[in-house]
Amino acid sequence: MIYVLGSLVEGVVAMAFTMVLVRLISADDFGAWRQFMVVGNIAWNIAIFGLPRSLIYFYSIGKAEEQGAIARRSLWLCLGFGAVASVLFYFGLGIAAVRFDSPALAEEAFLFSSFLLLSFPAYIFNPLLLSANRRTLLAGTKIALALLRLAALAALLWFAADLKTLLWAMNGFALVQFIVLVVVYLRVAGPAQVPLTKNIGAQLGYSANLTGQTIAGQVAIETDKLVVSAAYTPAEFAAYSVGARELPLIPMIPYSISDSIAPHLSRLGATESYVEFRELWHKWIKRTALLIYPVFAMVLFQSKEIVTILYTADYLAGAIPLLIIGCLIPMRVTSYYQVLLNLNGSREIMYASIATLGLIAGLSFLFLQMFGIWGPALGVAIAEFVVNGAVLAQIAHKTKLSFARVMPWGYLAKLLGIAVVSGAAALPVNELLGAAPMVLRFGTYSIVLLCLYAALALVFRMVPQEDLAAVKRWPA
Repeated sequence: MIYVLGSLVEGVVAMAFTMVLVRLISADDFGAWRQFMVVGNIAWNIAIFGLPRSLIYFYSIGKAEEQGAIARRSLWLCLGFGAVASVLFYFGLGIAAVRFDSPALAEEAFLFSSFLLLSFPAYIFNPLLLSANRRTLLAGTKIALALLRLAALAALLWFAADLKTLLWAMNGFALVQFIVLVVVYLRVAGPAQVPLTKNIGAQLGYSANLTGQTIAGQVAIETDKLVVSAAYTPAEFAAYSVGARELPLIPMIPYSISDSIAPHLSRLGATESYVEFRELWHKWIKRTALLIYPVFAMVLFQSKEIVTILYTADYLAGAIPLLIIGCLIPMRVTSYYQVLLNLNGSREIMYASIATLGLIAGLSFLFLQMFGIWGPALGVAIAEFVVNGAVLAQIAHKTKLSFARVMPWGYLAKLLGIAVVSGAAALPVNELLGAAPMVLRFGTYSIVLLCLYAALALVFRMVPQEDLAAVKRWPA
């Protein structure tokens, strides 16, 4: 759980960073920053060549004397790919600037590209420390770097930032982060006791499948943003983009947990210990659901308030995309792709990502014409439900389970009902505090919702006994 705590702190800081940024720079500048993040995320995830997840798999099942070489070669490959990608990215930003009608992308191409390069070690860092069971160190590093990012934000406030100042501050943060991550990574990796090239073919072959998945998957994640960015101004795109991405804490919790147990699941999958595999996986699915389902109720009933509080009323057009994407929260109880990778299903993941890309691209164009700017978000939600259902079917097949048993469906449905009922029951608070500031109304509503949710979860015995026992022992 210490790793999850570190990830939560990181997510809170990321959310705070965006909250301040939208109030600090103009909507056009913020739109240019978000456009860079869309294009940059595609570049990062393609250039990383599937190395982070291949590292988890091969380091976890590798012999002790081989692990140092596996870790070190993964880092050098990561940095080499990053250098090539950054050069190509620099020259490609001019094309993106014309396509998205955003001159700032070309004007600040060097600063955008340097930030891209300096961020590469972050992608390979987490998998190593998780695989090496150094979760406390990883959490501490995440928290320290999150505080450093806040320092960069303070610099922005001090200098009354525009886009250029923002980029200089972020490059300063990324440079310090680069040095820290590489030094800590090499200390944890240890010396290479075998040649770096030993079994490199197997890792690169595994990564190649993941790269196909990564290219399709990352482009799929950003396709709706690309469609909207090409059809609307940077300022209009900025409003869409703040709503059409999941709240940072939501994917962070299940993905952090899935990453944390991935080494254990990989070993259980390799030995075909499917009963233990399912028990461990389901235990953490239930814990994750307990944490994130009340957030679904908040999004369901308070989407406009969330957008206004986080990003100001200038970005209120993002409320409908936030609500639509929020409907994915009940499904976000685990990382389905990571679980299938633990079962050596890299090829199936590649096919799933390609299918997701095709669905999102087609539905985004169609729904943009039918519903306007929020239509692509609906395409994303539909595609995610369809493809994740297919991935679950593959997990069921590989673990010799029926689809009815691959997930704790009954538990999840009951808990979701409790969350929705709690959210609806808390709504009268808004009427009672109608004249109060929005932040106070939303805060009070959230507290009432969480109290109702906790009470009903305990009454209906949704909290596992071992977790209740652990909570009772905690002060001691």
